[in-house]
Amino acid sequence: MATSSSLEPSVPLPLSPDILNDLQESSKDWALTHGLVVMYMSPDQICCPDRITYVPHTLLPSPIPRQLFERMVSLQPHINLLMHRVAEDREFMTSALKSTIKVDDFTAKLFEIYEEMHQAGFTKPVKLTLLRSDYMIDTSGPQQVMKQVEINTMASSFGGLAANLTHLHKYNLGLHSGAQSNFEDNLPKNESLEALAEGMVKAWQLYGRTEAVVCYVVCCPEQNIFDQRLLEFMMKKKVPCIRVIRRGLSEMGKKGHLSEDRRLFVDGLEVAVVYYRVGYVPSHFCCGEKAWDAKLLAEKSLAVTCPSIDWHLAGTKKIQQELSRPGVLEKFLDDPAIIADIRATFAGQYHLELDEEGDAAAIMGIRDPERYVLKPQREGGGNNFFGDELMQTLTELQGKEERAAYILMERIHPQVISNYEVRGNQPVQLKDMVSELGIFGIFVSKSSDVVMNTCAGHLLRTKNVKINEGGLAMGASCMDSPYLV
Repeated sequence: MATSSSLEPSVPLPLSPDILNDLQESSKDWALTHGLVVMYMSPDQICCPDRITYVPHTLLPSPIPRQLFERMVSLQPHINLLMHRVAEDREFMTSALKSTIKVDDFTAKLFEIYEEMHQAGFTKPVKLTLLRSDYMIDTSGPQQVMKQVEINTMASSFGGLAANLTHLHKYNLGLHSGAQSNFEDNLPKNESLEALAEGMVKAWQLYGRTEAVVCYVVCCPEQNIFDQRLLEFMMKKKVPCIRVIRRGLSEMGKKGHLSEDRRLFVDGLEVAVVYYRVGYVPSHFCCGEKAWDAKLLAEKSLAVTCPSIDWHLAGTKKIQQELSRPGVLEKFLDDPAIIADIRATFAGQYHLELDEEGDAAAIMGIRDPERYVLKPQREGGGNNFFGDELMQTLTELQGKEERAAYILMERIHPQVISNYEVRGNQPVQLKDMVSELGIFGIFVSKSSDVVMNTCAGHLLRTKNVKINEGGLAMGASCMDSPYLV
């Protein structure tokens, strides 16, 4: 259930037909001219490398309470540090994931690599994580609050495109006579592209060999290649001698090897940084063991992996559920005020192991399925269960160990806003929509020293209120930018 908007839009709505027509055409042209684009997907979902289209986006920026936005931005460095300390705590990670790895083959395979690194005594001298904390405005209580949807520690995309969307919306508002004269004050600067590139450059510099390359591990063809290329080009702008190569997981497994001193080489090129934009779902490893060989090879090496295997596992739903338990944040953070602020963003989360607590959580979900979301240990969107599917899945899993592979989370009741969605081959119409705010973070460490810990801009994604889930890559949501009110 969602709540109707009490947030004022950036301009009075609805727009007149003439203004709407002019504005949407200008918006499409601006996006195409300034590189706000993705590869065209055919109706049967085949990526067409020689065709591009503008990225789906809202015509106008969407309202977000200024106080909530600024609070999430200020919290991000503390969340970065929290996740760093979680990833470094072997005892906590092992205990938290022990039930999950018994029933979830994918997480178990990742954990095998984690264990192998520990047993061999391999440690990464330098670690880099580009993460993103995602939130929605919850309206179920007396006040609007931000509730955390998830923390992404791997392949946090659209940081390249997001920075430019603010400029598109600034342009669109400038064309509209109904916009406030000071509207630019309500559009927060978004430096996600430059900041994320700075994090990558810092990791490359810490590796210490200027001839070593950065390897983007990607799908081919890749619909979102331009978001990735923008990051590559910004790195090149900052340090012209940096070279970026692009390889698939299996390709890296076939063509990669380690030197005697654990340096990673791919096609004869020494690799300083391995940046994963794939590898977060089982289907990315469907080509066989060579893909897993690549993951293991990179972890064994001295190359900076973004993320390292411990950070990858720290981003699982199970770890996030464990962090929501009473007293757990206090293991990793000292400041009571920061702990309280982070805890206030947590929706209720419950494990589903075969014990009294897990049984009670399963019963809650079966009895009131509209109140919860059932989450497996998967990233990338489109994996969760809602309503009748949630109830059916939990019923089928009663008494089965496989239930422990899921997390039950209280459903967020988001604020509904009105906006226009600009998407290829669809009419631009005013819709009831809900937004999800992502705050990017960068964390770079060298041995026990924190080298970089900062917020790195934001991403707003907005979708039709009738759609339960799904991100930009799945075609369910569109890019947006916040208009602070």
